[in-house]
Amino acid sequence: MKIENKDFWEKEHIIETQEVLKKASDFETYLLNQAQERFSKFGKIKNIKVFGCGTGREVESIAEVYQPDFILASDISENMIAKCNENLQLWGLSGITKTAVANAVAFTEPKNTFEVVTIFNSMLTYVPNRNDRMAIFNNSLHLLKDNGLLIGTVHNQVGAPLKTLYFQIRSLFSFVLGPRVGNRNTGFNGFSVPGYYYAKKQLLKDLTASGFSAVEVLSLEEFYQQQGKSYDRKKGYNNLIFIATKL
Repeated sequence: MKIENKDFWEKEHIIETQEVLKKASDFETYLLNQAQERFSKFGKIKNIKVFGCGTGREVESIAEVYQPDFILASDISENMIAKCNENLQLWGLSGITKTAVANAVAFTEPKNTFEVVTIFNSMLTYVPNRNDRMAIFNNSLHLLKDNGLLIGTVHNQVGAPLKTLYFQIRSLFSFVLGPRVGNRNTGFNGFSVPGYYYAKKQLLKDLTASGFSAVEVLSLEEFYQQQGKSYDRKKGYNNLIFIATKL
């Protein structure tokens, strides 16, 4: 069943699939620590902007890693934010966390405020239009203080064999499709929503074009190799993870 992005994330049984996810994953924690390491020469990370917070899973980990003064978490779904607020009360984080129902494409304030902006949960996969993705990157840049960090995860065009083949075939027509090579329907639990899967090269290009510097992108396969662990990209999601600096 085809459905729009916002309607998909408002559904109770979709929200339930997010509630079973606990805290940040190992690669998300890696990104949080990398951001802390990069920013350490300029001071403490005190203010964090979270895009696509969902039920707030990563907020708990962000609070543990940074011990911040303020977290601003937003999501396009009213029902996700309602569940996030419940969780924040449960975790004792409602005092330092403000939530907002908002579309990341139009989220531009408060500028020059945050040391870190996060885009976890592969939120950008559910933003099929490149202009909208670029707007989110540009907004992130403006929200950050100088030397602030953008960190996030996206779905990768390279992974399980059928997915990889699908995008390889589409790339043959890149002269016609352009950035739309990465477009593909996604979703789960019987719903199909418009999506976008990044190629590593395109993600590097988009982040750089948005004004970010010192951009690093790793696939999960590369990340786990770096950690000395085995990972079979033919069976896993093989997401791309990224970190970029506002200079």
